[in-house]
Amino acid sequence: MRRPLLPALLAAVLALCGLTALDPAPAAAQQSPRSAVYGGGPFYADGQAVMNTLRASGFTTVILWSIHVHPNGDLYYNDVLIVQNGRYVGDAGWPARLRTLKQAPTSVNRIEVSIGAWAVPDWENIAALVNSQGTGSSSILHRNFQALKTATGADAINNDDESFYQVAPTAAFARMAVGLGYAKFTFAPYTNQSFWASLKNNLGSAVVDRVYLQGYAGGSGNDPAGWNQALGLKVDPGLWSRHGSGCSAGDSPATVESRMRSWHSSAGIVGGFMWLYDDMKACSAQGTAAAYARAIRNGVS
Repeated sequence: MRRPLLPALLAAVLALCGLTALDPAPAAAQQSPRSAVYGGGPFYADGQAVMNTLRASGFTTVILWSIHVHPNGDLYYNDVLIVQNGRYVGDAGWPARLRTLKQAPTSVNRIEVSIGAWAVPDWENIAALVNSQGTGSSSILHRNFQALKTATGADAINNDDESFYQVAPTAAFARMAVGLGYAKFTFAPYTNQSFWASLKNNLGSAVVDRVYLQGYAGGSGNDPAGWNQALGLKVDPGLWSRHGSGCSAGDSPATVESRMRSWHSSAGIVGGFMWLYDDMKACSAQGTAAAYARAIRNGVS
């Protein structure tokens, strides 16, 4: 029997697409689970080899930890001076190496620079500079963080404030950073939920798109579900890889996967992070970067 014209045309179009009239529509592509890794000295000193390891690891976000802001505005990557007087003065080869992180084939699609840590006055120094110079184009914060952006190509600034907790100067700095091209401003809390909620409300979801909730050390009792509710977005909880004497402390890839799966069930998490690449390097027999990235991916899938 001859087919009517429209069904015949439809069948022809479907045939060109490699489908039939009985084929279901292709499922929408699912976004890969996000996974982040913090790293310190090796990300700066280990040359191209560490960049290649990260590109092949499965981690989607690399967080450079930590940028320290001195009272005069100088920026140090841990103990190394890298930005001064509006100029990058660090290892001349580092910017080019960082650019390779996103070059295919790679799992990395985002780079963040983290500011702060335990027992350092970085955010206190930032506040003092905001109060004395503001955040305009002539201020040292503006000039130095512009140079840092150019050098690192960072997509976001990560706030690892563990002592200061003042909304107004932090928000002023965050808005300056967004204006410089750091598209996002992320959090790394372990305590003081009310501060982070106030800062998130001040900046809004367009600026704050990720929260890396510490689930180890001082943050070991944190419940992602409670933080989800307080901050109005799903947090990405993190764990500490194997470390310490004999690499006996911290979580193995197997326990990371188990805990991520539990948080996925209880809090609906869609990503997670690992602290710290430096320890993964030292304890590689207990778990490689690729093994930890796979553990997060499996746990939140």
